[in-house]
Amino acid sequence: MRTKLLPWLAIALVLTLGAGPALAHDEVSNRGSCSGGPSEWRLRVERESSTSLRVRFEIEGGEPDQVWQLFLSDNGTRIYAGSKGSDGGGEVRVRKVTPDRDGADRIKATGVNLATGESCAGVVRY
Repeated sequence: MRTKLLPWLAIALVLTLGAGPALAHDEVSNRGSCSGGPSEWRLRVERESSTSLRVRFEIEGGEPDQVWQLFLSDNGTRIYAGSKGSDGGGEVRVRKVTPDRDGADRIKATGVNLATGESCAGVVRY
């Protein structure tokens, strides 16, 4: 009975270990304070698929209904540039999926409040 169970255990182990990296969603994040104001930023990157990354940039603690100019890049390649208004709680969020480039990805995010001049900037390496 033991010899019949052993091959199945070996197959289960190979399937489990082989699926691990494909299913991994390791997250790397960084956060900090913004200049000249009460806001704080958070930049998060995690694996979306075997060939792509999910990037999230959030600014919290600002005033509601203010416009922010936002810019995201991956290894110097622009992945988002645009203006977004903060919601009723003073939060601004951007979510983008970007290809996983060769080597370590250097994700950079910046935001500038067009009304107050407050700026936020962060970097994450994935």
